[in-house]
Amino acid sequence: MATRSNIIVQDEYNRIQLYRHWDGYPKAVIPELKTALEFAWKLPRFEADDFAAAIVRAWKDRGGGNIYIDGGPKAFEMIHGDTEYVYAIKFDKRKKEPFIEIYDWHDHWFEKSNINEKSFKPKIKEIVYFSQIRKKD
Repeated sequence: MATRSNIIVQDEYNRIQLYRHWDGYPKAVIPELKTALEFAWKLPRFEADDFAAAIVRAWKDRGGGNIYIDGGPKAFEMIHGDTEYVYAIKFDKRKKEPFIEIYDWHDHWFEKSNINEKSFKPKIKEIVYFSQIRKKD
Protein backbone atom coordinates (compact mmCIF):
# COMPACT_ATOMS: atom_id res chain seq x y z
CA MET A 1 0.00 0.00 0.00
CA ALA A 2 1.20 3.51 -0.80
CA THR A 3 2.25 5.97 1.91
CA ARG A 4 0.49 9.19 0.98
CA SER A 5 1.63 12.63 2.10
CA ASN A 6 0.89 16.29 1.69
CA ILE A 7 3.62 18.88 1.44
CA ILE A 8 2.78 22.49 2.27
CA VAL A 9 5.22 25.19 1.20
CA GLN A 10 4.62 28.55 2.79
CA ASP A 11 6.03 32.02 3.11
CA GLU A 12 4.47 35.21 4.46
CA TYR A 13 2.31 35.63 1.32
CA ASN A 14 1.45 32.17 0.00
CA ARG A 15 0.73 28.61 1.02
CA ILE A 16 0.87 25.95 -1.69
CA GLN A 17 -0.02 22.33 -1.09
CA LEU A 18 1.39 19.35 -2.98
CA TYR A 19 0.21 15.75 -2.85
CA ARG A 20 2.63 12.82 -3.01
CA HIS A 21 0.82 9.60 -3.85
CA TRP A 22 3.45 7.09 -2.70
CA ASP A 23 6.73 6.95 -0.75
CA GLY A 24 5.50 9.71 1.54
CA TYR A 25 7.30 8.50 4.67
CA PRO A 26 10.00 10.79 6.13
CA LYS A 27 12.96 8.58 5.15
CA ALA A 28 12.00 9.02 1.47
CA VAL A 29 10.61 12.57 1.43
CA ILE A 30 13.15 14.49 3.51
CA PRO A 31 16.29 13.70 1.45
CA GLU A 32 14.40 14.26 -1.79
CA LEU A 33 13.17 17.70 -0.74
CA LYS A 34 16.73 18.98 -0.84
CA THR A 35 16.91 18.14 -4.57
CA ALA A 36 14.43 20.96 -5.23
CA LEU A 37 17.04 23.58 -4.26
CA GLU A 38 18.67 23.10 -7.68
CA PHE A 39 15.51 24.40 -9.41
CA ALA A 40 14.52 27.16 -6.97
CA TRP A 41 15.74 30.71 -6.38
CA LYS A 42 19.19 30.82 -4.84
CA LEU A 43 18.93 31.16 -1.07
CA PRO A 44 18.34 33.33 0.90
CA ARG A 45 15.56 34.19 -1.56
CA PHE A 46 12.66 31.89 -0.73
CA GLU A 47 9.20 32.09 -2.26
CA ALA A 48 6.57 29.44 -1.58
CA ASP A 49 5.23 29.30 -5.13
CA ASP A 50 8.74 29.03 -6.61
CA PHE A 51 9.83 26.32 -4.18
CA ALA A 52 6.63 24.29 -4.70
CA ALA A 53 7.26 24.43 -8.46
CA ALA A 54 10.88 23.39 -7.86
CA ILE A 55 9.73 20.31 -5.91
CA VAL A 56 7.44 19.29 -8.76
CA ARG A 57 10.26 19.88 -11.29
CA ALA A 58 12.73 17.85 -9.24
CA TRP A 59 10.38 14.92 -8.63
CA LYS A 60 8.30 14.64 -11.80
CA ASP A 61 10.14 12.53 -14.36
CA ARG A 62 7.20 11.58 -16.64
CA GLY A 63 3.51 12.20 -17.27
CA GLY A 64 1.17 11.14 -14.50
CA GLY A 65 3.21 9.93 -11.59
CA ASN A 66 3.65 10.63 -7.94
CA ILE A 67 3.51 14.40 -7.32
CA TYR A 68 0.65 16.86 -7.88
CA ILE A 69 -0.14 20.48 -7.10
CA ASP A 70 -3.05 20.24 -4.72
CA GLY A 71 -4.22 23.79 -3.96
CA GLY A 72 -3.66 26.73 -1.67
CA PRO A 73 -4.90 25.91 1.81
CA LYS A 74 -5.37 28.40 4.64
CA ALA A 75 -4.30 25.84 7.24
CA PHE A 76 -4.69 22.05 7.21
CA GLU A 77 -8.24 21.88 5.82
CA MET A 78 -7.22 20.36 2.46
CA ILE A 79 -5.24 17.40 3.81
CA HIS A 80 -6.45 14.17 2.21
CA GLY A 81 -8.30 11.70 4.45
CA ASP A 82 -5.78 8.90 3.90
CA THR A 83 -2.65 11.03 4.29
CA GLU A 84 -0.06 9.54 6.64
CA TYR A 85 2.44 12.40 6.86
CA VAL A 86 2.28 16.16 6.37
CA TYR A 87 5.35 18.29 5.78
CA ALA A 88 5.30 22.09 6.12
CA ILE A 89 8.29 23.81 4.50
CA LYS A 90 9.04 27.29 5.79
CA PHE A 91 12.00 29.68 5.77
CA ASP A 92 13.98 30.76 8.82
CA LYS A 93 15.06 34.34 8.04
CA ARG A 94 17.55 34.40 10.90
CA LYS A 95 19.34 31.23 9.77
CA LYS A 96 18.65 32.01 6.08
CA GLU A 97 17.58 28.47 5.28
CA PRO A 98 14.43 26.43 4.80
CA PHE A 99 13.21 23.98 7.40
CA ILE A 100 10.57 21.27 7.49
CA GLU A 101 7.94 20.69 10.15
CA ILE A 102 7.03 17.00 10.09
CA TYR A 103 3.56 15.91 11.23
CA ASP A 104 2.57 12.28 11.75
CA TRP A 105 -1.02 12.35 10.49
CA HIS A 106 -2.15 8.92 11.71
CA ASP A 107 -4.07 10.49 14.64
CA HIS A 108 -6.12 12.55 12.17
CA TRP A 109 -6.92 9.89 9.54
CA PHE A 110 -10.35 9.67 8.00
CA GLU A 111 -11.89 12.52 9.98
CA LYS A 112 -10.67 11.37 13.42
CA SER A 113 -9.95 15.07 13.98
CA ASN A 114 -11.88 18.07 12.74
CA ILE A 115 -9.11 19.65 10.70
CA ASN A 116 -11.52 22.38 9.51
CA GLU A 117 -11.80 23.91 12.99
CA LYS A 118 -9.92 27.17 13.40
CA SER A 119 -8.61 25.88 16.73
CA PHE A 120 -7.11 22.72 15.14
CA LYS A 121 -3.35 22.66 15.83
CA PRO A 122 -1.57 19.38 15.09
CA LYS A 123 1.57 18.54 17.03
CA ILE A 124 4.88 18.82 15.23
CA LYS A 125 6.70 15.49 15.36
CA GLU A 126 10.06 16.89 14.30
CA ILE A 127 11.72 19.95 12.75
CA VAL A 128 14.53 19.42 10.24
CA TYR A 129 16.64 22.19 8.72
CA PHE A 130 17.86 21.67 5.16
CA SER A 131 21.47 21.85 6.39
CA GLN A 132 20.74 18.72 8.49
CA ILE A 133 19.50 16.65 5.55
CA ARG A 134 21.79 13.88 4.37
CA LYS A 135 21.66 12.29 0.94
CA LYS A 136 19.36 9.33 0.51
CA ASP A 137 21.08 5.95 0.95
